[in-house]
Amino acid sequence: GNETASKGGKNGAKGGGDGAGAFDMSEMSRRLRSKKSGGGSGTNLSGKGDAADATPPEKAPAKKTKAKVKRVWSDTKGNAKDLDFSEGAPPEGEEVVKRVDISAPSRVDVEDEESESEEEGEEEGEGQVAQMVAGGGLVAHTKKKKSKNSWLSAVLASSLVRNVVGKSALEREDLEPILEKLKTNFMNKNVAEDIAERLCESVAASLQGRKLASFSSLSSMVKTAMEEALTRILTPKRSIDILRDVRAAREAGRPYTIVFVGVNGVGKSTNLSKVAYWLLQHKVSVMIAACDTFRAGAVEQLRTHCNALDVKLFERGYEKDPANVATEAIKAAQREGKDVVLVDTAGRMQDNEPLMRALSKLINNNDPDLVLFVGEALVGNEAVDQLSKFNERLSDLSANVNQTRLIDGIVLSKFDTVDDKVGAALSMVYTSGAPIMFVGCGQTYTDLRKLNVKSIVKILLSQ
Repeated sequence: GNETASKGGKNGAKGGGDGAGAFDMSEMSRRLRSKKSGGGSGTNLSGKGDAADATPPEKAPAKKTKAKVKRVWSDTKGNAKDLDFSEGAPPEGEEVVKRVDISAPSRVDVEDEESESEEEGEEEGEGQVAQMVAGGGLVAHTKKKKSKNSWLSAVLASSLVRNVVGKSALEREDLEPILEKLKTNFMNKNVAEDIAERLCESVAASLQGRKLASFSSLSSMVKTAMEEALTRILTPKRSIDILRDVRAAREAGRPYTIVFVGVNGVGKSTNLSKVAYWLLQHKVSVMIAACDTFRAGAVEQLRTHCNALDVKLFERGYEKDPANVATEAIKAAQREGKDVVLVDTAGRMQDNEPLMRALSKLINNNDPDLVLFVGEALVGNEAVDQLSKFNERLSDLSANVNQTRLIDGIVLSKFDTVDDKVGAALSMVYTSGAPIMFVGCGQTYTDLRKLNVKSIVKILLSQ
């Protein structure tokens, strides 16, 4: 009986061992140790899944934290300190003016050299064009230039002109087509209509009765007659050499005086400063007289130019008699040994009676050596009317009836902006008889030039 019980106990223990195999503690400990070391067998505690399921998931990359950006309270993205120019600024009321280097030559002095180079270029033009065309660089430009300058030849080649060949002398009706074309072309270049008509009339009068040898001679005759007429108008009737006259006044022991007149906003003060720069280039001492006692800021504007040019400014403020200020300035310049006095006057319209009387008084009392009218090249025929009215009012208000003082010369401002509309220069000279002394062609002190008569004539005859 005991043996039977002992066998039954062993069998029961064995049967219990088989039934408790899933809960074997040693197996569980082994699996836990394998999982901690990362080398597990790939089976889970429940006995389900495969090796792929036991692979640990990849860690996501760590997000970079952005640095904190300062708040910007304006539209400026840069550093505000870079825009702060207050440090080192002058005290309130003081003005910093950069002195101009007067070593740079004025364009007035290099104009003659440029004219000579232009003439040489015209003489050698055919050879140069042939060489450039061979290289293929200026073919289109050459053709365009040829078509621009051939308008007169096209007119002369018309049937109306062809009929004059063989006539013993030219008649007015033979020249009508050419004259009409010339008049239209001049008006397109900003020449006043009545002046263009008078100019064509004078050319017609000079050609009537002339014999025509061949067709080609008609083209040459018309072109030559028109060039001569334009050159004669634009060439000064009397020679005005400012530097020569300055030397003569210096020998006489007095300063040379130039008065600048004109309407509002044409650039009198700016062109006065350009003339001062040109005089300084020629070792001429200058004093500027602020006789615009009417416009607010006029004295301060001149002071800025004087500081830049290192020139003495004579001023007595505002609401003073301009004639008396000019008289005191001339006396001060004589005491200090200055060579030239440049007198700035208030801008005034030609029909402003009180201001025109004040200008006439200034000129009559001080008898300046030169009266320059500053006009805009842009306004065209309006400048012609202004110049005519100025001369008319100065003549009417002249103190000496026997010796009327008129405009002596013209300064054309903004001449670089008119392209080929240069007719205002011709109209102003034709109307007043005064020569164009200078033309303003830029914003700097060196941008002042003499009028190149040949260039103007060439532009007027081109289309």
